Amino acid sequence: MAYAKDGRAVQSKKTNASLDTVLHQRLERINKNDLLQEGRETEKVLPKSTIHKAKKLVKPFEMRVLPVVVLVGCLLLVIKVPNIYQAVDIILTDTRVVAFAEAQENSVAKPGKTKSVSNKKINKAAVEGDKKTEKPLDPVLFTRSEIELLQELSKRRKELDGRERAIVQREGLLMATESRLEVKINELELIKTDIETLITKYNAQEEEKFKGLVAIYEKMKPKDSARIFDELDIEILLEVFERMKSSKSASILAKMKPARAKEITSRIADSREMPELGLKK
Repeated sequence: MAYAKDGRAVQSKKTNASLDTVLHQRLERINKNDLLQEGRETEKVLPKSTIHKAKKLVKPFEMRVLPVVVLVGCLLLVIKVPNIYQAVDIILTDTRVVAFAEAQENSVAKPGKTKSVSNKKINKAAVEGDKKTEKPLDPVLFTRSEIELLQELSKRRKELDGRERAIVQREGLLMATESRLEVKINELELIKTDIETLITKYNAQEEEKFKGLVAIYEKMKPKDSARIFDELDIEILLEVFERMKSSKSASILAKMKPARAKEITSRIADSREMPELGLKK
């Protein structure tokens, strides 16, 4: 203990702190003792059945650490199992695909052992393949005959695809050729129309010319006309005679030379066309 200048006793700070700590500890002990004393008194007052039920209710909530860890591990295992299964399934699928490819290579390397497959088996396999498209195929489980059948179907499919492409190309060529032919036909029709128009126009002009010649020779004397007709070209003479009136042509023909008159008569008879019978072709 320290003393001041005036003689009074003064406690240091360390002494005060230690005293406070001691007092605090004593108060805690008193509180704990009081609580224990109250609990014992409560047990004495309450019946034993009530105390036993309270202990039963408290025990289920007293969980240890190890059961909690086990439960969490089980939950994680349940969550991870599907991912593990998917990984294993992918590995097995890759292995089966590799085995199927090796089986195909072996079957191609030995063509002498391939067997011809009938159309019925191919069609049946195709139908079965269509029915089982929903289920994944396991190439490892295929037999050699089934692999050969699949190869045959693949060849048939390639051939059919090639034929289909060839048919499509031919159809395109035919359509292009048909369009070109239609254009040519239209052009020829136009040319034909132009030619017919020109021929009609030419015939009309020729008809007008011959009508003028006929009018001239009909106005002449028969003797003068006969002298000219004896020297005229036979083709022109026939055209003129065919357009002349019968009375005029007869008088002129009588004045012509006999040989010339005979030739004209035979040519006119031969040039007459026979009438059409109206028979259907």
